[in-house]
Amino acid sequence: MLLRTRAWDIVREEYPVMKEANSLADAMRELNAVSDSGCLCALVMDDNGRLKGAVSMWDTVRFMEDNLLRGDALRGLDENRFEQMYTNACKVAGSTSVKDVMDKNPTVVAPDEPLLVVLEDFVKKGRSYAVVKEGPRVLGVIMIADIFKEISGQIVCRS
Repeated sequence: MLLRTRAWDIVREEYPVMKEANSLADAMRELNAVSDSGCLCALVMDDNGRLKGAVSMWDTVRFMEDNLLRGDALRGLDENRFEQMYTNACKVAGSTSVKDVMDKNPTVVAPDEPLLVVLEDFVKKGRSYAVVKEGPRVLGVIMIADIFKEISGQIVCRS
């Protein structure tokens, strides 16, 4: 099944789109709005519709952890003032541009790639999404949940 099924068979044609100048808070709003659909990333495009990168839930969480827990934002932690300090640190982090957080080299696959190759790219790069492109045109995205569904369907049906 993973050799016969192609990327185009499971591509999601609806996905959020951001600009590099959008803020991290904008990206988090978009990702939060589509999280029920299982979409884990927003594609970052320039004004001409060219792919510049992607920002995922993982990218935003890693950025927040790096900047809130390891950065200077909460040094000298005063437990009595933690909530205010945390709120202030979140405001600063949220104003960061998507350009500074995004994955500038997302996994890109062709629409005719077998899912086995897509899965291999996910594992090799440690990503939970792939961008499906044909030439310069973005066709959509594939999420790890989409591949999981294909694999689990085979395992569950055979058990």
